[in-house]
Amino acid sequence: MQDSKEEKPPTAPDEIVKLSKYKISSDANPREIFWALVKACNEGENLEALAKKHAGIREALVNIGCSVLEEDPKAYRVKVTKLKLAHCMFSMIALGGWGDVLERALSHLYERKKGPDLNMLMAFGEGFSKNREKVGPWLKEIITMDRPSEAVLAYIANAGDREMVSELRGELLNIARTEINEPQTYSMESLSVLLPQDKEVVKLFLDMMDDWDLETKKMTLETLCAKEIPEAGKKAVSLYPYEQDEKFRITLERIVDKNWEECKPEFTKLMGSLEGKELVEVATLAKKIYGKAAKKLVPKEMGAEKKKAVDAALD
Repeated sequence: MQDSKEEKPPTAPDEIVKLSKYKISSDANPREIFWALVKACNEGENLEALAKKHAGIREALVNIGCSVLEEDPKAYRVKVTKLKLAHCMFSMIALGGWGDVLERALSHLYERKKGPDLNMLMAFGEGFSKNREKVGPWLKEIITMDRPSEAVLAYIANAGDREMVSELRGELLNIARTEINEPQTYSMESLSVLLPQDKEVVKLFLDMMDDWDLETKKMTLETLCAKEIPEAGKKAVSLYPYEQDEKFRITLERIVDKNWEECKPEFTKLMGSLEGKELVEVATLAKKIYGKAAKKLVPKEMGAEKKKAVDAALD
């Protein structure tokens, strides 16, 4: 019998009381725990506490979430859309402090041919904005591994988030300069959001305009088509007469056209220094860009043979 003078046991904290509605046995199936977390997220209650409580099985929970995200939503135990489910998954990782399984989640929801899962991509962008102090350092650690994660770089590139790229700028620049294939391409796609203001990124793209890797070269030139960068236009003029691939020649022409005013001195300089076929190619490009006004770009002092070739190209 309780002594009348004995104090009543303390009232359970509100957090514990609220968590009780999600109470599940310690030996519950991880799938049941996953849906309890989704329910908490969907109802806006105590997801952080639950995620931290079940951090010991975070790998299993992420694996389950990735497989569920590819299932028909009609089979879900909680009424949520795929987008909401992706948001819940990213929130579990961020709020639970599960930084070591972030790469696992993104890799499971990435295919080289299809790219990132669109629902997770949206959750990734919003999740970074809401949890930048946590997620930023996690991303830096992941992409500075011996072999940076292709999947994570794909998510960063497709997110198109200027703040995210600014935070990862140094790491992305290093990958773009030292890696090849997809990691290099994705890092450059990410950095393109900093053009044309970031001069170091501009230099990177200028260096890659004639890169040996055709995919990198293609991505570089197509990116520069949409940007007004005088240095890119001038380099495009100098590359044009030596480019053999017709598709690349067309892209170079578009870059020159984007920067047509600033490219005029480059045309004059090259027509004064080039000979033969290359000279004719530059003169022909000048005619495409400036029309009849291209004749004004011809150097005043030019040998008779060269002038004859240029005049023929410009007529």
